[in-house]
Amino acid sequence: MNTRLNKIAAVLAFIVGALSILAGGMAMRGWSPGYFVLHWLPVYNFIMGVLTVFIPAILIWKNSQYAMPVALTTFGIHAVVTLLLLSAFRGTPAAQSIYAMLFRLMVWLTILALIFFGARKKSSQS
Repeated sequence: MNTRLNKIAAVLAFIVGALSILAGGMAMRGWSPGYFVLHWLPVYNFIMGVLTVFIPAILIWKNSQYAMPVALTTFGIHAVVTLLLLSAFRGTPAAQSIYAMLFRLMVWLTILALIFFGARKKSSQS
């Protein structure tokens, strides 16, 4: 069974989660990036970062049956928050916040593709 694609996906999830912990934690401790930040966004980033490092990254690494559902859920949560930033908070968040959320979505699409193709490759080898 080849799990290389899942390992790559897990490392990507861990990295994006760790970056979210770092950025969210710094902003919550008073670091100012030089642009307006919605007060709840660093908290969201920090919490999602911690959850990502300890749930999806581990499940993906272990090639769990729950890896895909958890990755889809994580992507969905980020998509909802991105849509909120683009619609309900239109004009309020800094462009950097929008770019960061779009970056997360792209990383999670990549993670989902890696999991999907890893599972497909595994089933074709069976």
